[in-house]
Amino acid sequence: MPELPEVETIKRNLEPNVIGKIISDIKMLSPKNFIGNKNYVIGRKIIDVKRYGKVLVIKLSTIHRPLIANHYLNIHFKLSGQMLFAKNVNNARYKFKIPFTKGSIMPANTTRVIIEFKDKSGLFFNDLRKFGWIKLSKKPLIPKGVDVLSKDFTARYLKGILKTTKRNIKTVLMDQDLVTGIGNIYANDSLFLAKINPLRSADSLVDKEVDTLYKKILQEIDRGIKDKGSSGADEAFILPDGSKGRHQRNFLVYQQEGKLCRRCKKEKIKRIKHNGRSSFYCPRCQTQ
Repeated sequence: MPELPEVETIKRNLEPNVIGKIISDIKMLSPKNFIGNKNYVIGRKIIDVKRYGKVLVIKLSTIHRPLIANHYLNIHFKLSGQMLFAKNVNNARYKFKIPFTKGSIMPANTTRVIIEFKDKSGLFFNDLRKFGWIKLSKKPLIPKGVDVLSKDFTARYLKGILKTTKRNIKTVLMDQDLVTGIGNIYANDSLFLAKINPLRSADSLVDKEVDTLYKKILQEIDRGIKDKGSSGADEAFILPDGSKGRHQRNFLVYQQEGKLCRRCKKEKIKRIKHNGRSSFYCPRCQTQ
């Protein structure tokens, strides 16, 4: 599932390509993946692209008619969503093979929604599992939790939410109602850097440990953005030009099961299952 660095990478890539474009048509190849009346979108200009947690938000120009008050296209990629940009939507060919498809031509078997622009360019929303969505709304669909890159995400805030729960620390970090943007990749590697076991009770962390964890979270998120996201083992995440992110080359413990720990160089990374997700850690470095 794309996490904050992946969605931020998509946002930054799309901005110069779509801002100012006028939407000429929406083709819903899978109606369940587009929620709203497409007629409210046609003729609107894209005036901004934002990211809130793991949600990509496209702001549309205002039309001063009572029945057309929806000004935002909200996009959630869920497990396998992708967004591809094409300069020619009728002849979209990419330099790279697109994951889960049989080639590099769009639309493909996983294409669910096509957004066409007046200048013949466009966007392809792909989703193998069909869990992702594009929703039209009056206001941006902002997640409840505090975004990791916002000014409200502070060490003090993190201490406040951790001391009130006995849930394991990794589960708390991934709770989007508390902190938005952190998923399995960056939770695992941040905890490794902070030398904290993923199963440890959140309320057991002392202030010094939380201060360290806070810094490591920001460090890992920043590294992920600089690497243009993570195209992990499933290679689901790609950039809008079809290329892959690079951060998988820098995973510390995530998907590193059986490999020698980079820090202690004595123990092998262990993988465990809890709360339906895999956690990766070094038994020697993350004993606390």
